[in-house]
Amino acid sequence: MILRLFEANFSMLAALIIACLPTLISASYSNATLTSDDGALEVVVYLPVGIKPTENTYYVSSRFEHGSMIGSIKRKSRELVGEEVVKREHVLFDGAYWRTPHNSQWPESGIGLASEFGVGDDGAFCQYRCGWNGINDVTNGLLGYKEARNGEPFLKIGVGALIKGSCPSCDSTDNYRFNSPYEFAELPQWHVLQSTKNVLAIQHEAVLKHHGYRLHKDVVLDNNVLLVTSTLTNLGEQPFATAWYSHNFFTCDGIPVRDGYGLDLNIRGQRGTLYEEPGVIGSWALPIQSFASVKEYPKYVEVDVFRPLADDARIKAEFVRDSASTGGFVLHGCGTSIKSEFPDVERGVLPMYAYNLYLERGTLSPEPQLLVKLSPGESTSWTQRIVFDDSEDLSLLNRRRFFGLGAMSVMSIPSTDAWKILPALFILLLAVASMLISGLMKDRQDYSQIPDVK
Repeated sequence: MILRLFEANFSMLAALIIACLPTLISASYSNATLTSDDGALEVVVYLPVGIKPTENTYYVSSRFEHGSMIGSIKRKSRELVGEEVVKREHVLFDGAYWRTPHNSQWPESGIGLASEFGVGDDGAFCQYRCGWNGINDVTNGLLGYKEARNGEPFLKIGVGALIKGSCPSCDSTDNYRFNSPYEFAELPQWHVLQSTKNVLAIQHEAVLKHHGYRLHKDVVLDNNVLLVTSTLTNLGEQPFATAWYSHNFFTCDGIPVRDGYGLDLNIRGQRGTLYEEPGVIGSWALPIQSFASVKEYPKYVEVDVFRPLADDARIKAEFVRDSASTGGFVLHGCGTSIKSEFPDVERGVLPMYAYNLYLERGTLSPEPQLLVKLSPGESTSWTQRIVFDDSEDLSLLNRRRFFGLGAMSVMSIPSTDAWKILPALFILLLAVASMLISGLMKDRQDYSQIPDVK
């Protein structure tokens, strides 16, 4: 009986499971959920370690800044079904297909807007292919690394004090491995400075000998606009320069990257060579045009995925310098248009460092990188401004729709039929909960070692 109910109502069950998964996942980890005044958006900020000591922490590893775990975004949108515009609910920037089961101690296991101070490559300093301006000695988000001996601490901005030489892939070359887990010299201390329905302010600082920093994060949800502001202060005695970027781990409704995903990048096309793919030469990546069309226009570049990415497919495109780019992009999927921009870059406060695009089955990630330079005692701020809207042209939704799944939500299930699937739903929810718990308790280390390297 249950089997027949399951088969008859599979699509409705799938919709309910997709809708329930983010709630189950977010409830498992310490978080603050911001809600827009109109109720159309919910944004989960997974809190760093120490803020709620009795709860599990989503990310406690050594790559991404701990205050940037912003994802599991629920959004109500309008979509075209036939000739009728209906309301749907979708989940954006979730982690359903990214490094599962989730391991809080693995460097890659970020979510959503997870950000990193650094260039996303090995080495304490960039000394080769150093961004658009070719500036050497841009730190990989590290302070005091060169002077530290193996077994001594150094600082990773946004992460805290780590022990040099403590990572599994560390060797006698003393080369920094950005994507290998380092042990902490001491756990970072974060503090909540403000927390309301739609505002969260948190702060962390670390000082080591002649080096130090303070990182302040403001997350503000203003109806359909999400503002994430980072303020970095140099507390040390020496100047430093570092790249910074948000990985933008984008998926929607737990659907792996496939046809229906697309984005527009603030990169001018028709300028000769558009991008390079060094990972293809290094044989760890595939050409982007194997899975997506890349169309050039005078003011932007359009990327549309036209077939599913295989489980082991990795794609990284590094765009050549565009002095007019300000790091903006627009993501499309699930009937939603997500526009990201950096007003501070547009005003000339911060320069661009580089602009990359990364794809796997579990993410479509535009990665505009900014260059931050600070003298002792100096501070600077930058804001990622994200606007959530319905697709600009609802008639395009048939092209930007996932095979059946993209249009499903709890809101689309007739209430008169919902009771019929409760037994099967209960069993499935128990199975999902079991998988989540086993994933949380399992200390796996068999994730991909090099998703972003050049």
